[in-house]
Amino acid sequence: MSTIQCKSLQADRGLGEYWEREFCKLAAQQGFSITPMQIGRTKSAQAYRQEGSAWHHLTLPDITVWTCPGQHHEIKHKNPTQHGAFGLEKYRLDALLWFANETKQDVLYTIHNHDLSGGRDKKENNIEHWLTAKITDLDGKHNFACMFTSYVNGEKRKVPGFYWDMKLWQPLSEYWCIPA
Repeated sequence: MSTIQCKSLQADRGLGEYWEREFCKLAAQQGFSITPMQIGRTKSAQAYRQEGSAWHHLTLPDITVWTCPGQHHEIKHKNPTQHGAFGLEKYRLDALLWFANETKQDVLYTIHNHDLSGGRDKKENNIEHWLTAKITDLDGKHNFACMFTSYVNGEKRKVPGFYWDMKLWQPLSEYWCIPA
């Protein structure tokens, strides 16, 4: 499987930020109050907790929708693999699962499927190109695990991750109950 991610940290962050902003536009059009947690930061937004004398930090999801009942979205701009799966690094999954359990709110892995808009570099933002899945619904349901190339603290590294069948995602418009 070939990938063009992790070629340039700056370029990948710029593309991610673009799609986070596009997601915010869709959320605002639905009347939601939002905070993009990662945009404009040089390091990821973090939550902290203390266990004994040790402090632990976990990366927060990209976008918070404050409108009740609240929802938190990890945003990705990607397409499914040739086997119809979406992947995520284990450390991100673990942080998102912790956050979902901590807040008791929906934490979602939300994907702009660029295959539906004509490719990775196309800029069409159509709600029908967005898919979402509750992170707690993905827990333990992965098809397979493997090593991913990812940025960790700004450095390219190999980290464990998982792939899930894209059938576990639903259209974002359905999650937001937008009439067809």
